[in-house]
Amino acid sequence: MIRKTLAVVSLTIGAAASAQSPDTTNLGLVVISASKAPTSRTSITQPVTVISGEELRAKGITRVSDALRTVPGAILVQNGSVGSVNTLFLRGGESRYTKVLIDGVAVNAPGGFFDFSHLTTDNIERIEIVRGAGSVVSGADAVAGIIQIFTRQGRGAFNMVADGRAGNYGSRELSLDANGTGGPLRYSLGGGARRTDGMISFNNNYYNGTLSASAGLTPREGSDLLLTARYTNAEFHYPTDFTGAPVDSNAYRVQHRLTVGIDAKTTLSETLSGRVQAGTNEVSDLTEDIINGFTTSGPPPLVHTAQLSRNKRRNVDASIAFKLPESSTLTIGAEYMAESERSRDSEGAVGAPATPTTRFDASRDNKAVYAELGGTSKTGSSLLLSARRDDNSDFDAANTWRAGVSVPAGASSRLRASIGTSYNAPAFNQIRETLFTVASPDLKPEKGRTWQVGLEQTLVYGILKISATYFNQRFTDLIQFVPGGPPDFLGSYANLTEAQSNGWEGEVTLTPVSNWSANASYTFAEPRVTEISSDYSGDLERGDALIRRPKHSGTGSIAWNRARETGLSVIASYIGDRPDLDFTQFPSPLVTLPAYYKVDVAGHQRLLRSGSGKSLISLTFRVDNVLDRKYEDVFNFPAPRRTWLIGARIEGAM
Repeated sequence: MIRKTLAVVSLTIGAAASAQSPDTTNLGLVVISASKAPTSRTSITQPVTVISGEELRAKGITRVSDALRTVPGAILVQNGSVGSVNTLFLRGGESRYTKVLIDGVAVNAPGGFFDFSHLTTDNIERIEIVRGAGSVVSGADAVAGIIQIFTRQGRGAFNMVADGRAGNYGSRELSLDANGTGGPLRYSLGGGARRTDGMISFNNNYYNGTLSASAGLTPREGSDLLLTARYTNAEFHYPTDFTGAPVDSNAYRVQHRLTVGIDAKTTLSETLSGRVQAGTNEVSDLTEDIINGFTTSGPPPLVHTAQLSRNKRRNVDASIAFKLPESSTLTIGAEYMAESERSRDSEGAVGAPATPTTRFDASRDNKAVYAELGGTSKTGSSLLLSARRDDNSDFDAANTWRAGVSVPAGASSRLRASIGTSYNAPAFNQIRETLFTVASPDLKPEKGRTWQVGLEQTLVYGILKISATYFNQRFTDLIQFVPGGPPDFLGSYANLTEAQSNGWEGEVTLTPVSNWSANASYTFAEPRVTEISSDYSGDLERGDALIRRPKHSGTGSIAWNRARETGLSVIASYIGDRPDLDFTQFPSPLVTLPAYYKVDVAGHQRLLRSGSGKSLISLTFRVDNVLDRKYEDVFNFPAPRRTWLIGARIEGAM
């Protein structure tokens, strides 16, 4: 009976069932990403972290990955220098298990993978991180959680901020942001350019150019239209091979990414509102290298190799929200998504036209329907029930659901509990034939189930907040590579293993006096293999820990900030030991990456202020890994040592 009810209806927290609008920006009150409607933070049933753009700028954080390192349970793994592949393991889940959205537009590659290396904080208003199963809200990929990035919207008079910094490793950064309003129109435009020579003495430079904009229009009360766009061009030169050895003087990667979204909502009556969201995410990746070819006699010829790939995800989502009695809301909607991927590998003698060696072209679509029903009682209790059905052209339909409750437990305490299911669609190169694999059309989506319960306690008149959450995650039908045999040795993919990641996270926030704040968090997670199919022929065994994910991790920070005048922040992070593979040997044995901690410091100080007080010039600085710790996120790929940047910020309002 419960399953049948969940398949029809979903409970949405909060009475508001409209899209994001200018009056839903109080970070302490409203969360956009936990359900299909903006929701009071006191009513949400899952743990959520919100990082404001002002906090990012005060701490000198220019990369989203650095911001996520402060989130409980978020483990960022960077393959060496800045610009190298940077992936996220959330609560011990796979790196393809976190849905990443920019203004409601999914930016994951088909199959869930997302590389955070090129995602900057330019023109960001806030980042929301929802931990727990989220497929019922966002579809595929949201097995362990959802990360949504919101572009800044203009408010008030025209304001402009320019930042310039330089530091070691030949680093140079420049950014410019402007925003404001004019009548019913609000707007923002921001961008930045960043360069570094990298850690290694040759072929390690990195460039990132990002441009972001938003334009919003409120034609009448109850209606709103928002258009956002973000473009990134990044180029990374890497001298290392797959073992981490610096042996290549000319290999590089280039990525172009364009993300465009539109969000329109309107109030149709006192009890009815509608919303339409649409977006596109297009990525082009090019990798080029010059290598030694093969010959039976004489010096080996130089061969130019190139790999070009393009993938697209386009979607449209339409919903209607009905306000019901007893402060409840019913939201019903449908979504259509189309995704495609094309790639081409080629090689040829240096100076001669390249010859294609393999081509790959695939596409699919997904149709989904969902429902949410929710409300908050007069006593402050709220309930969430949700259900969704996704029908993908590549595999069987997937049904997901979630139920949650948030209940006051005394005058200053709140209990939260939720349970939900999720799924992850196989990647194109797992289903279809490639140069190295045969087609695996019978692959099933990977599945997840998460339940969690947490308590939040407020003490000392709101100065001290303590929260703790236990989470239990099960992942089934995990996809694994199956090596092939003679004569062609082409491999394949199959659903061969199951895993779990259970643990708990705690967080303490202290705001003793105005301008001061402190935060500390700790996460224990135990990701490990629980079942293995009899068809599996790999090295994993039941009980093995999943690589690059520590059992113990934590962060602590303290900040003092007087608005635009002066500020100082210190962030310390700890990552426990974790298993990895040593690719310098074959077969690759397991090794243990040692635990490490690092400390980052940032600050700003006003130098000059105009007579009217509307403009000022400030000194800014940031030092990452201030203690110059030596550590690795990936075996044999050293992470950056102490990195410092110093510069100036100019702010002006009109």
